[in-house]
Amino acid sequence: MNENTFKGYRDFASETPFAFSRHSSIGCGGSAKIAFYPRSVAETTALLQKLERDGIPYFVVGNMTNILPADEGTDKAIVCMKSLNGVAVADSAFVYAGATSGALLSACKRANKSGAEFLSGVPCTLGGALYMNAGAGGAYISEIVESVLVYEGGETRILSVKDCAYSYKKSAFMENGGVILGASLRLKTADAATIETREEYYKDRRKHLPKGRSMGCVFKNPEGAFAGDLIERSGLKGLRLGDAKVSEEHANFIINDGNATARDIRALISLIKNAVWSQYGVRLEEEIRYLT
Repeated sequence: MNENTFKGYRDFASETPFAFSRHSSIGCGGSAKIAFYPRSVAETTALLQKLERDGIPYFVVGNMTNILPADEGTDKAIVCMKSLNGVAVADSAFVYAGATSGALLSACKRANKSGAEFLSGVPCTLGGALYMNAGAGGAYISEIVESVLVYEGGETRILSVKDCAYSYKKSAFMENGGVILGASLRLKTADAATIETREEYYKDRRKHLPKGRSMGCVFKNPEGAFAGDLIERSGLKGLRLGDAKVSEEHANFIINDGNATARDIRALISLIKNAVWSQYGVRLEEEIRYLT
């Protein structure tokens, strides 16, 4: 791509260049030549259709809280959904992909609707949560999903929760692609005190999680075990490669403790996987995404 590639994209809000070290929660990586910020479903659809017609590869992001960008950056255009962020709550809720968990919970509280409190304190956009079936405290977003609005094959369509094929930290979107635009959520009526109590419960469960620049949990929990426990028992807490460090508070977190490179973080991830496999015969699987 050169400076002329995006001349026909002036109608779309954009940022150029897009520095991953500034936008990602882990605080490292190179940059993309351009990022787009679509503000409506119609604009998102028009943008994606044009990118596809022009043969320009793209990568969709929200808050970039579970993404490890490459040090070399990427040739892909970034489609950042943070401006597609409306929330409407009545008997049920419709939430656009760029809405944060905090925005959803605030709207639910105003409408006396309960069911999403497990997202309290989770630094995600709803698109990211729906993509990976995010969960906390034993609850998962799939449990309250009614339907998902998706861009796929040049058009928008609605998928039922069954169509989304949700399972532990997995969805049909990971296998089949498609860009999540929003979702309808099933909620229950509750009084403000009950909602507040549930939010505080889930927030309290997250107090032990490490502070600092990270991607959250790096690995999925294998069946019948906890990834953090296996990593800790492998003697890897506090292990460093450059400024990338296995957290001493929670071994399933890797912290950027200065100026860590993506290369150091990837090497540390590989070392952890090999150590756990060699000692316990368990193959850890990442829940983060790699952006190259």
